[in-house]
Amino acid sequence: MTGFLQFRDRAPHRGFSLLEMLLVLVLIAGLVALATEGYSTMVQATAVTTGADMISDAFTEARQCAVAQNTSVEVRIYDLPPQPGAAPVYDAIQLHWLKADGTTPPVSNALLLPTWVAIDATATHSPLIAANTQTATPDTGDARLSGTTRVFHFLPDGTTDLDPVANWFLTVRAASQSDPAHFPSNWACVQVDPTTGRPQIYRP
Repeated sequence: MTGFLQFRDRAPHRGFSLLEMLLVLVLIAGLVALATEGYSTMVQATAVTTGADMISDAFTEARQCAVAQNTSVEVRIYDLPPQPGAAPVYDAIQLHWLKADGTTPPVSNALLLPTWVAIDATATHSPLIAANTQTATPDTGDARLSGTTRVFHFLPDGTTDLDPVANWFLTVRAASQSDPAHFPSNWACVQVDPTTGRPQIYRP
């Protein structure tokens, strides 16, 4: 028995080789990359849903304010911050009163979409941006107004001044998906009925 214990004490203790350690590190790095990609996709999906909800809520608020106060409300959709030489990226909305005295005070503060998302400005994806040719009411107090600002109005009867025979909607997409030739893989549409002013969200 004593000889057996002495034999065990003299047995070599084999550790991990460098190759084995590298393989473990590669496996860990792969798992971390997969987890990070999955988390990023989940965050983007949540942000797209949140952005669509924010826009729909803003349209609903504009309609309710117009009806309640018997005063037209202008919806301004901004490209913030403006990027000279780059395609507009719309990511902010603000509501303004259209007062009888010609003033246009804000209904509320500007609404900024989550940083993960933007409104797709491609013509087929967002007619409310690309096919909307209305210009904002002159307002010297709004420094964000520019040639890229898009507007439409909710009227006191709850309708809009959009063409009633056209289909008006915006597509919210992940900010990283900017190729206009392809429909975004992660998206939500906010449609406005021009004759009732009521918004509706479409989410795959």
